[in-house]
Amino acid sequence: MSSVEFRQFAPSAQSTKSDRLLRAAVSAFCSILRPSRQEVAQIEDLATPLLTHASRETLRYVAAALSECLNPPPALVRRLCAEPLDVCAPLLVRSSALRDIDLLALIGRHGLGHALAIERRRNLDPRIARLIASLKSHSATEAANPAPSSMLPATLERLRAMMVPTTEARSARWTEAPTPYLKLRAAALSGNPVTLRATLASLLNIDEHAAAALLADPAMTTLAAALKRLGLSAEEAYLIASATHPHRFATPATIRAFVEDYLAEAAMPASVTRLGNRS
Repeated sequence: MSSVEFRQFAPSAQSTKSDRLLRAAVSAFCSILRPSRQEVAQIEDLATPLLTHASRETLRYVAAALSECLNPPPALVRRLCAEPLDVCAPLLVRSSALRDIDLLALIGRHGLGHALAIERRRNLDPRIARLIASLKSHSATEAANPAPSSMLPATLERLRAMMVPTTEARSARWTEAPTPYLKLRAAALSGNPVTLRATLASLLNIDEHAAAALLADPAMTTLAAALKRLGLSAEEAYLIASATHPHRFATPATIRAFVEDYLAEAAMPASVTRLGNRS
């Protein structure tokens, strides 16, 4: 997939706000040649919750785009690979984010359909290829003889036993310290304005009256500048801004305008840094 910008994605007329945001975020990420760890974490944090609300068309678009991505976000790819084959096949065949242990886990969880797609990968580990061949053989035997086969469950058990490192890796990731964005996202989605105000004040090292003024600004210019100071990406800033001012983003044009203004913003105005700075 070629590099694209936010304005170039083309959702269908029936696409939802979640579809449009998910397409835009993934398209923007795929245009980054060497994403940083923070950028990878950002796209995973933004996109993963949107998958539940995305249409099949958008899920297929996202999977196809990430299958061509040179440095794809691993957690997002693994999440998409749990979808049916009509969505995840490009990732199973091509994605560089899937390690051998991931491939084994996917075969163990989803069976022959996913295995046949994985079999098409270039330079597939011979041990995985042999396990897939074994699954195919057992499946053909069961098709000819409906009686339960003990060999197939044994093969699947071998695969499931090799899935433990993936679970441990996920547990380690969950123990990482939350970023400013994760703290703000949790506060914004709590629906409690007091929590959001206190969180923003703490992160910016200003008092809560100054934080309240930032959140109440109808133009959102100072809020956007403050979010940029905290290192939030355009997608992350949009989520916080839309949670704070939901009526400002009724159309794709208003979303695009916010993102373009945010990306063009050079630095936080000095007036923001003077608002209630703590001694």
